Amino acid sequence: MTVMDRARDLVGRMTVEQKISQLGTGAPAVQSDKVAIAGYQWWSEALHGVAGSPGVHFGGNLSHATSFPQVNTLGATFNKTLWHVMGGYIATEARAFANQGRAGLTYFAPNINIYRDPRWGRGQETPGEDPYLTANYAEAFVSGMQSGEDPRYFKVITTCKHYDAYDLENWHGTDRHHFNAEVTAQDLVETYLPAFESCVRNGKGASIMCSYNAVNGVPSCANDFLQNEIARGEWGFTGYIVSDCGAINDITSTHKYTTTPEATVAAGLKGGCDLDCGGFYQKNGQVAIDKKTITEEDLDRAMMRLFEHRIRLGEFDPPSEQPYHSIGSDAVCTAEHTQLALEAARQGVVLLKNENGALPLNKKAKVALIGPNADATGTMQGNYHGNAPFLTSPMMGIQKLGVNVTYAQGCDVKCSSTSGFNDAVNLAKEGDVVILIIGSDNSIASEGHDRTTLALPGNQEKLMEQVKDAAKGPVIVVLMSGGPYDISYAKENANGFLWVGYPGQAGGQAIAEVLFGDYNPGGRLPVTFYPGDYVNQISFFDMGMRSPPGRTYKFYTGEPIYWFGDGLSYTTFTYKWHDSETLSQVDMTIGEVMEDALPYNVTVMNTGKMAGDDVVLAFVNSTVPGAPSRELIGFERVTLAPGESKDVFFAVTAKTFSHVDDDVRINDESRIMCVVLHWSRCRVVVSSIR
Repeated sequence: MTVMDRARDLVGRMTVEQKISQLGTGAPAVQSDKVAIAGYQWWSEALHGVAGSPGVHFGGNLSHATSFPQVNTLGATFNKTLWHVMGGYIATEARAFANQGRAGLTYFAPNINIYRDPRWGRGQETPGEDPYLTANYAEAFVSGMQSGEDPRYFKVITTCKHYDAYDLENWHGTDRHHFNAEVTAQDLVETYLPAFESCVRNGKGASIMCSYNAVNGVPSCANDFLQNEIARGEWGFTGYIVSDCGAINDITSTHKYTTTPEATVAAGLKGGCDLDCGGFYQKNGQVAIDKKTITEEDLDRAMMRLFEHRIRLGEFDPPSEQPYHSIGSDAVCTAEHTQLALEAARQGVVLLKNENGALPLNKKAKVALIGPNADATGTMQGNYHGNAPFLTSPMMGIQKLGVNVTYAQGCDVKCSSTSGFNDAVNLAKEGDVVILIIGSDNSIASEGHDRTTLALPGNQEKLMEQVKDAAKGPVIVVLMSGGPYDISYAKENANGFLWVGYPGQAGGQAIAEVLFGDYNPGGRLPVTFYPGDYVNQISFFDMGMRSPPGRTYKFYTGEPIYWFGDGLSYTTFTYKWHDSETLSQVDMTIGEVMEDALPYNVTVMNTGKMAGDDVVLAFVNSTVPGAPSRELIGFERVTLAPGESKDVFFAVTAKTFSHVDDDVRINDESRIMCVVLHWSRCRVVVSSIR
């Protein structure tokens, strides 16, 4: 029998009451003379490692799981291979937990919403502000998690969330349960849909989560246009859709889209949401049947999608026939997984300033280590994390290098008290060099909690100023945060400045290695760092990407502190275009490049004295009114020894040189392709496509 035939047979053996019981994430066992189904918890978490959740239970010989860097830090690596391999490692650990009855096999990850506004509390969970970057992350992570050695079965199932236009928690009295995201068709197609399309089409994602918010007046989990017409109709999505937890209830209780329980069940099921993370469907499904707002056919449609995927996870087949059932606890926190967590943290470090070669530091220097995150441990995990096997703080990482380091916190992250400033200032006076590690944690910005300002928390900037004034040697500032801040003072006054995101279990070691030259940084910013006044110029409620002064590097018309894609290295790189005489003056019609990709080849050479990574970013520039001023269309991270060179290829199609206009048409007016070593220096490759 095919999987579909098996699912149809299984569903056909259940009564209406039994079917309704299976429509919630806490699905009870079904036992009758016709069918026997074990209870199942659909809600497990693995955003950047297996994490605590209703379906995941740490304990016994599975008390820990590898804690990779938070996703915003992973975005800064610009490394598709790393994302894919990490997804596979997380899936292996998830299977080990499941095989001991400590987890399910369906995971609510990745978060692929666009980090459109720097105030968003959950931006740390996403790869960044760019749709192309996020789409590539979705493909790599989802395919890494779901695929394995046995194509008959999913290794695990991922859930791409939150569909769609979700990126506000609680701002000026409106929370995510009440928010109606008013989105133009242009922004929907250009910004808010591409990552989900990539999840479905390229990553072969088996599940999508609909979000709390409404989109243009229709709650996401009742949105027939998004779920049925777009996802299932346009993209060919054949998986199941699960609500965010409580979002079915929100259809009636907060959005007031429906007025009765039976109408709410109908809106959700017919709108395309098959599974309720909550109990609304289970509690009110029979009423909806009795009052004929839904039919048994509506139940069967959802049930078929759910049980097809439980079958494809191997639930109803003998364990002896499935290689994933042999994965044991020895596959968790392995040497390979631990090494990848460290490597991901290293690759996510972004060097933004290095005045007069202040970095890397001399290990023989007397170091004054100061700041609220200088000895941080749990902060490095961000949110949605599990129990890490260890947490190496920055201070621990520096100590392990044998450096003479003394420490003063100065203040905690909220920095409401300055009582510790004197100790910090006195320590700064004694050190040959000061390392100041500042930033945020989940108390500043996280799920349910947006920021109202881009200023550093509390008195952190005052701490920075006083330490800088007191220091006799260089001051290196490290920002550990889940997103951008107005860091103007550090940019102007520090001798060196790095952003490290939330770097996971090995974050402190990675930071120390970069600071003292054992690792050459190569990360790039996944978000734009705006000046503090940005929050006064545009409402958080405004979903428009082009609304003045513009959102993200693609549309922002002001002068940022740092651009998306910024990042330095301890070495130098040069670019040389292959066959530049012919490729630099291409002039052709859209029709001529519609069918075949036009290849571009750039040779990257390490011209410095230190091995290092370079992230090659390919953008398309435009002066066409309404088009993005610059748009990422390709990237690749390469590792080069001194004097070594590599060729990097970008395949460009007609779509690359087009943009979505305000009538949602593909506009093929001229745009220019460029590749940058640093964001501000664009090297023109194509003069025009007409």
